[in-house]
Amino acid sequence: MQKKIIALAIAGLASTAAFAQSNVTVYGIADVGYAYSFGGGQGSQHNVTSGGLSGSRIGFKGVEDLGNGLKALFTLEYSVDVDSNVGIGTGASAGARQQFVGLTGGFGTVVAGRLQTAGYDFACATSPIAGSALDAHNKVGVAALLSCGGNGRANNAFAYISPSFSGLTLAYNHARVTEAAASSNTDDVYANLLSAQYANGGLKLNLTYARADDNDQVALGGDKRTEYGVTGSYNFGVATVFGAYQTNKTDGFSRNDKASLAVAVPVGAKGTVVGQYARNSIDTANNADSSAYTVAYTHALSKRTTAYAGYTHVVNDGGVNLAAGFQTVGAGKDPSIVALGVRHAF
Repeated sequence: MQKKIIALAIAGLASTAAFAQSNVTVYGIADVGYAYSFGGGQGSQHNVTSGGLSGSRIGFKGVEDLGNGLKALFTLEYSVDVDSNVGIGTGASAGARQQFVGLTGGFGTVVAGRLQTAGYDFACATSPIAGSALDAHNKVGVAALLSCGGNGRANNAFAYISPSFSGLTLAYNHARVTEAAASSNTDDVYANLLSAQYANGGLKLNLTYARADDNDQVALGGDKRTEYGVTGSYNFGVATVFGAYQTNKTDGFSRNDKASLAVAVPVGAKGTVVGQYARNSIDTANNADSSAYTVAYTHALSKRTTAYAGYTHVVNDGGVNLAAGFQTVGAGKDPSIVALGVRHAF
């Protein structure tokens, strides 16, 4: 979230797509693809889907100069199902991606609302196809607070993002997972996330820690959930290499350790080949590990339009049934997905 927020003020001020005399920008992504899933222990499945490479969305963002270096900013961003009769912010897979209001200045940035947290930023930096239908890192392991998807977003949240200190940016997020007084059945559950990001030339690093507390094991299925992860990438010119490791532990329940490696190789001026491998290990359960690999290609048809295609395969141990695509998977089955489509950003 921190990079997105910091870039928001610049994008709002520079926008040419403004309403009247205000600094409000309309933006979005329309992404439609085709996915073929098979190998899950039943028949194959065909899907026309919205968001094969990036989630389809429409958003509104703006910034107002309050003087003395202080600015007010906001974002209202909603998912859209391009392939169905679903309106903005409604339907099973649509809704608010992020909604917040905040202030930014020399002290940093403070925002509150529904946020894409430091955990979202962490997981979305694990590869150039993070969060897509072909993301191997997202296919293995339990996706909790460090997730490039819905679990990486938080309601009832606020965040502080520091200014950049020679490439180092710090962030703190706090979320009220539930907002209910303690009783015999539930507590007011909360989560805290801390992150440090460093960028210098072709090098990018991210260290993120998350902790959610639920004293009576209702909302989270465990007393405390602790996650941390590190990811980094380096652009060598001829290729960019990504590496990531994260762990997710819930007291009294299982622990997941997940690692991934990805490489993006430019092909000509407009193409990129992506290779990715990820593996998850559950140390408190037998025969429950999984791994996945992806080969994908993206091609820039223009500055705003990208065509994509790829293949992902998941290998499950006998006691686990993680899916590669849209179909239901039987325990120990090794599913695959082939996906292709077009993404247009505006």
